[in-house]
Amino acid sequence: MLPMESIGIIGFGNMGEAFAAGLKDKFPQTAFAVVEKLPSRVTIAKDRYNALDFTGDWEKFFSHARVVILAVKPQDAESLLREISNYSEGKRFVSIMAGKQISFLQKYLHTPYLSRFMPNLAAMYGKAAIGVAFLEGAAIPSSEMEVFRSECLQIAGAVGKPIQIPERLMPMMTGLSGSGIAFVFQFIHSMALGGVKTGLGYSAALETAVQVVEGAIEVLQRSGESPSTWITRVASPGGTTIEGLQVLEESAFTAAVMQAVEAASRRAEELEGV
Repeated sequence: MLPMESIGIIGFGNMGEAFAAGLKDKFPQTAFAVVEKLPSRVTIAKDRYNALDFTGDWEKFFSHARVVILAVKPQDAESLLREISNYSEGKRFVSIMAGKQISFLQKYLHTPYLSRFMPNLAAMYGKAAIGVAFLEGAAIPSSEMEVFRSECLQIAGAVGKPIQIPERLMPMMTGLSGSGIAFVFQFIHSMALGGVKTGLGYSAALETAVQVVEGAIEVLQRSGESPSTWITRVASPGGTTIEGLQVLEESAFTAAVMQAVEAASRRAEELEGV
């Protein structure tokens, strides 16, 4: 059981709700406190998650919330942090604000309990790959930091698989996970179009492509073996698979995917000012 009385969520958009949904599913006793400027989203928070609305009352919000998830848009980050600065001392924060480094949070929040997440779209369904980074060299007892780390990893685990990394690698996680899910969508769409070209309707081709990807994931997860191992098993000598693989490599498929991840990571670095 998550050892906390309440989770505070500032910004109850799609990602804020994803965390509420995941936590409610895994830790049903978790209570929620929210701050959200859109009345329609406040209604969702209250009706679906029994959240308490403290919009406009930071003092009450911070008295209820043990860990606070910062889920506002990056462009709103600085004004928010200035606004909550007077209430932040010793509080515990998880930021999912893209491109905002922990050092940026540290300028305004008077606490060493700072964590940064990089989830992706699949958090809405509990299947995200989530980069998790913490403030390094925090001047607090290691036992207290371990408790905080454990809490944060449980929160991340409620919406997917947490992967703890140094913060300097967060732009790379953005390229591989945050942007990478779009690359997978593009691959599945391309597979479906291949099916259309060979005679299937798009709906049937897409259904088939999605099942193929799900099956491949299951094989990798259950076997624990590398993709290259399974490629060599599927590609029999002189068969259909090796013909298709040759076309992919002639089109620089592997290099293109590598370059896409690298380009997204490089752009993430630029946005962070690294």
